[in-house]
Amino acid sequence: MRSGFYMVSIRLAVVSAVLLMVPFSARTETPGNGPLRDDFDSKLALDWETIRPDPTHVSLETHPGKLTITTQYGSIYQTQTTAKNLFFIEAPAGIDDFVVTTCIEDFLPETAWQQAGLMIYDDDDNYIKWVRECSHYGYPVLNIVCETEQTPKGINCPVEVSKERFWLRIIKRGNLYQCAASLDDKTFTTYGVIPWGDGSPRKVGLVAKNGPREGDMEAQFDFFELRSLTDAERDDPTCDVRRALWGKWTAVDRQLNGKPVTKGPATQLIVQPGTLILQEQGSLEMSYTVDPIATPNRIALIPRQRGVSPLLNGIFSLEGDTLTLCLNPKLNGPAPDKLETTQGDGYMLLKFQRVAEGVSGPSHSPQ
Repeated sequence: MRSGFYMVSIRLAVVSAVLLMVPFSARTETPGNGPLRDDFDSKLALDWETIRPDPTHVSLETHPGKLTITTQYGSIYQTQTTAKNLFFIEAPAGIDDFVVTTCIEDFLPETAWQQAGLMIYDDDDNYIKWVRECSHYGYPVLNIVCETEQTPKGINCPVEVSKERFWLRIIKRGNLYQCAASLDDKTFTTYGVIPWGDGSPRKVGLVAKNGPREGDMEAQFDFFELRSLTDAERDDPTCDVRRALWGKWTAVDRQLNGKPVTKGPATQLIVQPGTLILQEQGSLEMSYTVDPIATPNRIALIPRQRGVSPLLNGIFSLEGDTLTLCLNPKLNGPAPDKLETTQGDGYMLLKFQRVAEGVSGPSHSPQ
């Protein structure tokens, strides 16, 4: 059966790119005068609790100035309770929202589910992990895993991350957790906004572990910091825009190279926390990022394939229940500068209407 028009274009682009890429702790007080921070200089500065401690796999001396956790077999997936050396502080009393950040050095996971990163934790059955890990396909991804009463959900983002050093950040706003990453500690890209829990997590901390029993690897944590949101973070529209995109959309207008596309199956879009699914006769699942501050507003789609995928760059306008996308199907090609397509430019222009109940939000249009 013939595949849908737009999915064929995107799948061909993705295939082309793949061929080119061969016990107890006291509750922590509110950080009123500054952040809660541990630089791991010779001793621990915060009141850490370690779940299932194994001191043979933890060191402040192996790499001075770093907390080094050597990964080992263990899991808290669903009914399992074997993951060791989960480091936590109590979530601060008297603060509703916070930002937690860490930097991990010299870590390139090689075996399935080998991982290191941040955790928001109530217990072994209720948590969020924002980690760099090796997927079961054998390549590294950024991954969000949240579990509620042993029911897991996962969002993997197949993007390039430096082995030498990378930063992970979670911004908590109520029961929404914005997961972002950076290569320079200056520019953070959001890869998911996840609803979880009741907005009152018990613990916040670090994880480094394996899936299989073999393949131990050192994860070097340069620091851990928990602080209040800055004014810029409170006013950041990224979280609101991503929520506003959630829902099901159907295309009411499709154009390619400046010409209308009237034949073929209907094009639908399903947007979930961290995931965008393009549906025609089949489905193409992608991670995505948005930049609602850029002019025009930017969107990048990251197809989830067997390997680190390049980007499909585009721009968008979100006005009430109307979503307009203009995409460059050339992988890693520049985004269009206008919400239009003309003869020979190769751009795809799609206008969608919301057809299922979703989260409404502010309009964001190119200026």
